[in-house]
Amino acid sequence: MRFILASNNSAKTKEIQILATQMGHEIIDYRELLGEKLSFPQETTTSQTQNATTKAAFIHEFLPNELILADDTALYLKAFPQRFGVVTAREFVEKGIIGTEAEQQYILNLYQNNVDRAGYLLAVMALVTPDGQTFLAKGQGGIRVADNIRRGQWLDGLDNIMEAENGKTLSEMTLAEVIQYHDRSRALQTLINKI
Repeated sequence: MRFILASNNSAKTKEIQILATQMGHEIIDYRELLGEKLSFPQETTTSQTQNATTKAAFIHEFLPNELILADDTALYLKAFPQRFGVVTAREFVEKGIIGTEAEQQYILNLYQNNVDRAGYLLAVMALVTPDGQTFLAKGQGGIRVADNIRRGQWLDGLDNIMEAENGKTLSEMTLAEVIQYHDRSRALQTLINKI
């Protein structure tokens, strides 16, 4: 299947393209079709579902004959229930943390006092079809924060520090492996099953 991704985040777009291709699907950046970058409506600080749905509906207005996909992903840490979540990216910005390595180290530094390392990434995806139907799906990736950064060949970002059920981080697995464990591939597969 071919999906048009409603995102201005090039790193996110690349990651979803890699995962979708491995799953046998195609992701196209909406900017490739429109030839311009649009300003999305402001996101909420309370609902991943609303954020994903709003982005998908917004791009659907410009490309009504396409399958429009949008994603909102957040980090949830058991030891820090009042932090991160829907506002994960905002916390990094507010603290002046710039770049994936800095984000990874910031999270790892929170765990110096043997606190519970349970945590996960939650991807919420919305899909708007050409006939205007909206489908939603969630996918969880990772079960704990790793003890150190473990880079891989395909994925980056917080995937380098989130261990999955198999004991590997999301980034250090092979592509064939990671689609079974990644939050975004799990959400995408659930959406595909719904339509």
